[in-house]
Amino acid sequence: MIDPVSETLLDQIRKEALREDQKMRKSGYWMLCPSCGRKIVKKELIKKGCYLCGWRGSAKEIKTAQAKQMSISQNRAAPSSVKIENTQSYRIKCPKCGREVIREELEKRGCFICGYKPGRADR
Repeated sequence: MIDPVSETLLDQIRKEALREDQKMRKSGYWMLCPSCGRKIVKKELIKKGCYLCGWRGSAKEIKTAQAKQMSISQNRAAPSSVKIENTQSYRIKCPKCGREVIREELEKRGCFICGYKPGRADR
């Protein structure tokens, strides 16, 4: 059970977090990655892609994602609720064992846990 003082404090923290989130979205400097939902510098996201998940998209895809983020922020949804299915992410789950591995390494050498190699018949 939360006492009234703590509840008021938590409410103020939530309001401040929402205010900061809206300010971040309006500034244009930061942007949420369309794939993982993390905060990334917009210029770097356009040039190099997301350094966290490996997502890389065109300027048109980034503008579309930004428009969706703005509409969500107006509806006061959580920023992490913006997710776009990404088949070219940096890490993926191994189809055989389910362990999260680096996509490029899985394609080249196979899974380092179970030995699964794409393109070969499952043993």
